[in-house]
Amino acid sequence: MAALSDSVYNVLKALVELYTKEAAPVKSKDIANVLGIHEGYVRNMLSILKSMGLVVSKAGPHGGYIPTSKASDVLSRQTFSVPIMSLGNVIGYALDITLIGLLSDKPYASMRVVGDVSGYVDREVRIGPLPSGLVLIGKIIKADIESLVEITSIVSIPRTTVRSIMTPNPVAAKPEDPLKSYIQLFVEKRYRGIPVIDEDWRPVGLLMTSKVMDALSSCNLEARVGDVMTPNPPTIHEDEDIHEAIRLMVSSGIGRLLVVNSEERLVGIVTRTDILKRIATLEQLV
Repeated sequence: MAALSDSVYNVLKALVELYTKEAAPVKSKDIANVLGIHEGYVRNMLSILKSMGLVVSKAGPHGGYIPTSKASDVLSRQTFSVPIMSLGNVIGYALDITLIGLLSDKPYASMRVVGDVSGYVDREVRIGPLPSGLVLIGKIIKADIESLVEITSIVSIPRTTVRSIMTPNPVAAKPEDPLKSYIQLFVEKRYRGIPVIDEDWRPVGLLMTSKVMDALSSCNLEARVGDVMTPNPPTIHEDEDIHEAIRLMVSSGIGRLLVVNSEERLVGIVTRTDILKRIATLEQLV
């Protein structure tokens, strides 16, 4: 299971503690009060936890959120997995990254690696973004389950708002729209996901390429967007910084976030590519 970011971890921890104390479903506003943060932000974190199977929701006046049996176990284990890239391609994933001799002439990064990176020894790789917003650039000198990278530079992504890098006013669909209305966009524009909104422009789902292709392969051309969309899309507020976007993407293994304003209305979309472009710009200055 993917690791939890600090934000998601704190929400889950508060939920478990409140549920243990009250022995009843917990409201998102109660978690927000404990943590001193916006309730809409808490709901975003809970959506991620639901997608990870750590939280279930109960409807009704006495409803709320309940941690699953896996929640306590996951709280005790925090292992982040971040991509290792070469020439723009993901070649593996790094776990348990430890920086060695950071203030010396030759700093290193020791890590466990998921994937085979043996063909990339002595080649430059990029590791990250880490949840902290750091990106490590260096050369693999040992490729094994426990690998070693000689660090040549460390890029720190500046704290800037998601609004500054998002794509504003994205194409959006409604659940009742015919699916076939959007097929051409996926083919010609090469979209990977289109936000699905309600009448108030609040996100309710994501229409993903894979679901569209499944519908086409089964000749289900009369389907509506709501029939195939992925519900409970991951969202982030426009005023959050991109470090939080990175943490959400790393912790949940997703590549795009729907950006909402203070009224929870869709105002943009931010992708992993948007963040990597910002990193590429910084690398030219390193």
